[in-house]
Amino acid sequence: MKYQRFDYPECYQTDHVQVLDIETLAPETEDGSFPPWPLHEPVCASVLSQKKVGDDYEFDISTVDFANERQGLRQLFELLDSGAMLVTWNGRGFDVPVLQLAVSRQLLFEDTALRSAWLAPRWAVNHADLAELYGRFGGAGRPSLANVCKALGISAKTQGSGDNVAAMIAAGNEQQVFKYCEEDVAITWLAWLHYAASRYAEPGMLAHPIAAFDRWLASDGQGKFEHLKQLRDLDLFSRARDLDAALTFDRVVERAEQRAAAAAMRPSEM
Repeated sequence: MKYQRFDYPECYQTDHVQVLDIETLAPETEDGSFPPWPLHEPVCASVLSQKKVGDDYEFDISTVDFANERQGLRQLFELLDSGAMLVTWNGRGFDVPVLQLAVSRQLLFEDTALRSAWLAPRWAVNHADLAELYGRFGGAGRPSLANVCKALGISAKTQGSGDNVAAMIAAGNEQQVFKYCEEDVAITWLAWLHYAASRYAEPGMLAHPIAAFDRWLASDGQGKFEHLKQLRDLDLFSRARDLDAALTFDRVVERAEQRAAAAAMRPSEM
């Protein structure tokens, strides 16, 4: 099947992507509303990295504990790659400014990928804030990640919710908070792939990475990402595996035809 491609003057990089999410604690407000972002302090930060290598993809998911804020920021600086495109959900309005305020609090004034994302203007292509992109920068209202995932058939928030972070920390369940944060970066990444494939009318931008991620999760013999393996049972993953196989076959045939055409153009040896 042939799809028409549209090239935009502003192009998000899709081969090397890093998805960032943080969990925070903040003092309760008198009216029970969500506390202003400057009052939040990071508990942890998770980063999902996806990098295309040839026709395949490499993945990593790492979580930084902010029990020691200065040390946590240092570790996050090492994780974030300035050559990657940052993907967040409301990161421009929450995650990045909260982290940058922590940077200022710790006097870590360095040129980092986080600083670049903080300074980037709203339309910059080094940071894709999906809350803004799915909401058309206010034209469609700002949706929640949970609602977008529900519409896309992605099971979300199975490891908890942001509202429960304080209770989990108080109960000594920090590891559960980390798992919840890692699930958030995984589903945010899936929402990103849907957006990219739709934006550029390129189904392979969805199918190939998901099929590779499926193989990566399957190879996790130590159970480090057991809490994410339920994603492999989604209909989305099944369809992505099938589409990946079909598109890969088409690519192999196309390359074979190109080689045959090139060979036919070469003068025959006498």
